[in-house]
Amino acid sequence: MQKSFLIFLSLLAVGCSNPKVFILNEKEESKYFVQQLVSTAFEKDLIGESPLIVINGIPFKYNKKHDTILLPLKKLDIITLDFINKNSSRIIYNEKENDGAIIITSKNQK
Repeated sequence: MQKSFLIFLSLLAVGCSNPKVFILNEKEESKYFVQQLVSTAFEKDLIGESPLIVINGIPFKYNKKHDTILLPLKKLDIITLDFINKNSSRIIYNEKENDGAIIITSKNQK
């Protein structure tokens, strides 16, 4: 009985977890452009709840405890947005607590 209850709680916890909300420094209609793509990658189990974000080859530092992450980009600045799964991103970026990676290439190469 206890075993089945623990299994139920663990499934509930995994099923209810959501990725962070990633928003752009943008007007309202384009603000959640990245979030829609991130949610799809999360549902396909490509990334975890707190993925590494790499903008133009440089890891973007953000507080993983916050629920909403503001990216310093506008939708028109983004050229490509790619995802790397959890295992590959750990190998490439050598971070053990990595939940996958979001690779963003933008027009502004700063």
